[in-house]
Amino acid sequence: MAVVTLEEMTEAIRRTLVAHGKIPAEEAGAVALQVLSYFGSEQSILDNILSTEDRDIFYRLEEEGLLSSEEEDAVVDKGKNWRIHYWLLNRNAILDAGGKEVAKVDHPGAVYEKMSSEEWSRGGNRPQASP
Repeated sequence: MAVVTLEEMTEAIRRTLVAHGKIPAEEAGAVALQVLSYFGSEQSILDNILSTEDRDIFYRLEEEGLLSSEEEDAVVDKGKNWRIHYWLLNRNAILDAGGKEVAKVDHPGAVYEKMSSEEWSRGGNRPQASP
């Protein structure tokens, strides 16, 4: 999956957080840079690396649909459970909010629907192996 660019994230923030009065317009670029600096080229990050202030921004972006979160339970020493919280970039929502067209991905079976009947035939002119 392609990386979200600073320009794409900035425009999505302008059209969501700024448009809804949650942050001033002049902060859109700085917030986009701040968020993307956590993700780098990844699509998800661990929550425990965020500062309290940054986590607040992530929750605002989640409300706008630009980020989402997931939790995972892991068993650690002595049978204790540990809940791991992840943040994920919602690239399609970011592009959509930023006014860019999201590339449509065919459903998994679409490649087969495009095949001709000749490509589907099992017999035909292929030489058959001897038993």
